Formats: sequence, C-alpha cells, structure tokens
Amino acid sequence: MEYISTRGGTGAVDFEGALFSGYAPDGGLFMPQRIPSLDRDTLRRWSSLSYPELVKELCSLFVPAELVPRNALSELIDKAFSRFRHKNIVHLSRLKDGLNILELWHGVTYAFKDLSLSCTGQFLQYFLEKRQKHVNILVAHGNSDEIDEPIKELFADVDFAGKYNVMSLNSVNWSRIMVQIAHYFYAYFQCAPSLDTTQLPMVEIVVPTGGGGNITAGCIAQKMGLPIRLVTVVNSNDIIHRTVQQGDFSLAQGVKATLASAMDIQEPYNVERILWLLSGSDGRLIKTLMEQFNISKRVKLPEDLHRKLSETLGSCSASDQDIVGAMRRCWEENQYLLCPHSAVAAHYHYSQPHSIPRCCLAPASAAKFQDAILRAGLAPQIPPEISALTAMETRSTPLARGQDWAQVLRGRIEAVTQHWEAQVGHSAPQGR
Repeated sequence: MEYISTRGGTGAVDFEGALFSGYAPDGGLFMPQRIPSLDRDTLRRWSSLSYPELVKELCSLFVPAELVPRNALSELIDKAFSRFRHKNIVHLSRLKDGLNILELWHGVTYAFKDLSLSCTGQFLQYFLEKRQKHVNILVAHGNSDEIDEPIKELFADVDFAGKYNVMSLNSVNWSRIMVQIAHYFYAYFQCAPSLDTTQLPMVEIVVPTGGGGNITAGCIAQKMGLPIRLVTVVNSNDIIHRTVQQGDFSLAQGVKATLASAMDIQEPYNVERILWLLSGSDGRLIKTLMEQFNISKRVKLPEDLHRKLSETLGSCSASDQDIVGAMRRCWEENQYLLCPHSAVAAHYHYSQPHSIPRCCLAPASAAKFQDAILRAGLAPQIPPEISALTAMETRSTPLARGQDWAQVLRGRIEAVTQHWEAQVGHSAPQGR
C-alpha cells in the first residue's frame, strides 16, 4: 500500500512517509493509491468484532506488515485505547424515536479525536523510537481556518519542511482518517437489523462536520463496500452543505461563531479528498479546482462531479436555534444530554423522517459545553476530571492574533531544533 497526493504532483510514499507529513509537497493531501474492497463474507465475519478489533483489521489493510508487523500493530492499538473510560471504547445509546447516538467521546479529552489521535500517537512513537527523534507541539489561539493558513505556508516551503521534519496532527494527516473509518463499520454492525439477508441492509449515518475528516472516512468506508447512506450535517458555516446541494464550493463573508464551535470552519480542507475519490483519482482536475479555490475562494464544481457528490452525500445545516431545540427535545424525551455538535445530527434526525436504521455520530461529551447546556435551559453534568482542569496549570506557546504566525512558527521550530541538537547531538526533532 502506497500513498499519493490528491493533486498528482508528488511521488508515492509508504505509510511512514504519509504519517510523518502534513500536506504533500504539491499542496495536496495523501490518500491510498487504491481503496481495498470488502466482500459480503468479510463484512459478516467482521460484524461480531469489537471496536478495537475493527480498528486492527482496517489498519492492517492500509499499513503493510513489513512496515509494522501484525503483532506490533495489535499491541500499539491496544495501548492506544487503554485509557478510555468505557469498556467498549465507543458506545451506542439507543434512545426514543429511533435516535441512535454513537458516543465517540469516552477518551481522556471527552472528544472523538481521542480515538484517532491515540492510535496516531502510538504509530508515531513506534517509528520515532527507530528514528531516535522527538516530537514538539505548538498551540495556536484562533479558529481552524486561521490556523491552517500558516501551516499550509510551512508545508509549501518544501526545503524548510524537509530540513526540520515538520508534520501536522490535524486531520490533514492520513493516519487520523484511517482510524476513523472504523466508526462507520462499528455503527453499521450495531444498527443493521441482520446481515443474513440476500442483500445487505442499508444504514444511514449522520455526521457532524467541520474540517471534513470524519465524513471523508465515511466516504472511504462506503467505497470499501459498506452499505451506508451518509449525511453530512453542519452549523451556520455551511460551505459543505452548499457544495453538496448546489456544487457551490465558496466562502461566505466570514466565519460565524456558533454553539457548535468546533465546526466553525469555512475552509474544510478534507473536501479535497472526497472530490478526489469521486473524480476517479483525477489529480489534474483536483489540482485545477483547488488552485482556483486558493486564488478566488470560489469554485463551481463540474456538473458530473457535483452529481456524484450529491449521490454520495446528503446534507443539512442547523442554526443555533435548531441546536438548542434538539438538545431540549433529547433531554425531555430521554434525560440524555447532547453536546451542541451532536445536536446538529439530532436536529437532522428529528426533522427528517427515515425508513432505514439511522445512527448519529456524537463527537463530544455535553460536559465540555456547559454554556450551550445552560443556553438550552438544562443543567450541566460535569465529571470530576473536567472540574479538576480549572485548578491545573496551563502551559503553551501562544500564537496571538495579529502576529505573522508562519514566521513565529519558523522561529520556534528553529529554536527548538537548536535546543535539542545542543542537548543530545542528534538530527532535527519532529515538530508541528
């Protein structure tokens, strides 16, 4: 299994190369050169697997055994999930009115990113021990679009990125996408009525969407042969909704602050991966479209590509009022608190009738969004682990608004490199 850029201008790399990268040197995103196809017998065999076992099976399709032996891969994934609070790692809550909520937030930060980041961290550690290098993490204070621009600029400077081994751990990184594919298989097996029918049943999966990494994983699962219908749901920052419905991939006037703050994104970079999948891996077309978007911040999708996108994804946009309404209804009917991001999916469920099983992905615990809970007129339920955070020291290297973040990042990366070289006399550390 090798990985190529969505823009077709970079040579293939192995999993390690994709892992220790961010954007590809040509500005694209790494994707598998081929997507494995699963037959009915494999799906039936997998249907009884636990979530960690599904992660292992899926990762083994994308990470060659000669790069990471199977026993080592299994140990890394077990270690990654060892700190999760729920014995099943993820949990499906079956609520009234057919509302199925797949809780992806039982990790240490109460968010779905714990699932993919914990595995990615283990993969990094595995290779770093071989390389004898270190990781340094920088934190920026701003929205996702603002943070993404200086990161793109650093990766565009191929010499700098190579010299300092710069990498990114947001969903630009393929490893994050790879692990998230398991969400869809687990959701499907939990919600499908039976796999013994002649034609495997369909399940609809509703995905709260910001940068688009999670919905990209769903598109890959679908392409692998999982019989799912996908719905991407967004808040008032609705570029993905407009792209699906109208083929209009263009920025609005600005990012709107909403209750579902992690989805306050105007430039969902993983859309590039979805368009690449649907275009038949046409790197030349994707390069043209994304370069046009980078210049004008507006692209009208070709008719054929838009048709394929709208056939692959349904979409919905939810206002803050919609979010609050879904949170209240879910509590009144189930005494179950939704985070505002999960409530975007629940809003779709409550407003759209369904004839097949449906599963809503829940990316975070309501405990992390006390202001939204209060806005809905509900009482927050705060775990002691979150309460304890208020008394803990905060340590970070801030990137303040108004600074040239790309230049600050360059300076910080160079300084960290000099520090480590002076201490250990090794080659440059890994950084972000």
